[in-house]
Amino acid sequence: MGRPGPRTLAVRQSLGAFLDRTGLRAGDPVVCGVSGGGDSLALTAAAVHAGLVVTTVTVDHGLQDGSDRVAAEAAATCRGLGAQAQITAVTVRGTGEAPARQARYRALGEAAAGRPLLVGHTADDDAEGLLLALSRGSGTGSLAGLREIATGHPAVVAGAGWLGRPLLHARRADTRGSCAELGLDIWDDPHNERPDILRSRVRGELLPAMREVLGTGVDAALSRSARLMREDADVLDDLAAQVLQGLQEDAGDAGDAGLPVGQLAGHPGAVRRRVLRQWLAGCAGPLTSAHLAMLEALVVDWHGQGPVAVPWPTGHTMGASSGTTRLVVRRHRGLLVLDQLRSQD
Repeated sequence: MGRPGPRTLAVRQSLGAFLDRTGLRAGDPVVCGVSGGGDSLALTAAAVHAGLVVTTVTVDHGLQDGSDRVAAEAAATCRGLGAQAQITAVTVRGTGEAPARQARYRALGEAAAGRPLLVGHTADDDAEGLLLALSRGSGTGSLAGLREIATGHPAVVAGAGWLGRPLLHARRADTRGSCAELGLDIWDDPHNERPDILRSRVRGELLPAMREVLGTGVDAALSRSARLMREDADVLDDLAAQVLQGLQEDAGDAGDAGLPVGQLAGHPGAVRRRVLRQWLAGCAGPLTSAHLAMLEALVVDWHGQGPVAVPWPTGHTMGASSGTTRLVVRRHRGLLVLDQLRSQD
């Protein structure tokens, strides 16, 4: 193994600050998700160096020729670093990035089995995510950077104690540079070069052009902006949760069925929209900005309009395939209520 240098030190510093904030100490067990790429291998090496009891899990999606070989090599590298390593094969149902991501995090969460799950996202992921969110016209919640600690993540639902991202204050150049310093062979996912994947084009085409025009510090500026917006978004989310709880308590028994429109209208739009999103979380599927605009109009621009259709929850099939039943929010006797309507209604 090579000698650690400045890139490895940057990775270790990011991890060390994370350990201080979370209270993890040498001897604590953690699970690291490892693809074989530079980010996850650098994280594993730093975690072992910090004295954590590291188990790595490499998920073989079976989507590329030789994926089993890549997984075996990643596991062997992790064992060479001093970690325990396992490989989990999954079946991906569906096409695109989302089904593969869902299968991966479900497998990682199950393997973590109550232990913290650490993944290798870096500041570059925040910068890329911010640009992608801007292209969609997103609000603060989507523009905000990744959470350093996530407790509502799908991997946590699947069994992990919590999900941590210790390297959000390190750069991808640090992780890849650390692997070079330590003599670790990394695997470059060919998907990262595919022109049909938008994030790949942001990474390979847009950010280099921005560096040329705006200077080499643009990556750090974008990731810093994402972190600041994460702080703002979390404060607004907490405030909205308090408002929602107060509205439901004030409504008493009626609060189980709906939200009092008059009181909700008195809050700023940024809070109101978050209240609506939180109220429908788990009861409806993902809401777009168009959904939220129509829902908000029921509160502050009421002129007798009909119910607003919202998506069925993920995995819910009642009425979704046949189209005979819609899930709607409507205004009724001063309340917003969630209801099911047949098409002929």
